[in-house]
Amino acid sequence: MKQNCFVCQNVDCQSRGSEELMKELTAQVAAKSIDAEVKPYICFGGCDFGPNIVVHPQKNWYAGVKKEDLPEIVNSLDGGPAVTRLDTIDGSLKDIVYQLLDAGVF
Repeated sequence: MKQNCFVCQNVDCQSRGSEELMKELTAQVAAKSIDAEVKPYICFGGCDFGPNIVVHPQKNWYAGVKKEDLPEIVNSLDGGPAVTRLDTIDGSLKDIVYQLLDAGVF
């Protein structure tokens, strides 16, 4: 099943390094030939908690991601467990974003 890794590229997340995270995540996914596509996303609404990465359709939300977190996220994409320590976003916000992604708004 193809996975989509959406990396927030709004101003708050970009100021915290999301653009570089997206480049590095893309490289790590490609290096392991994982069936996932890394894509920019305009905003998830969790600006105070970024950089944010959301994996769909698995519905994993990673907040406050740093470069050193990427190997664990890549492992998760490759069939490993979700990185629960980065799952700190309020459930109601996650539900709204997941509904948008389920509806194809990306």
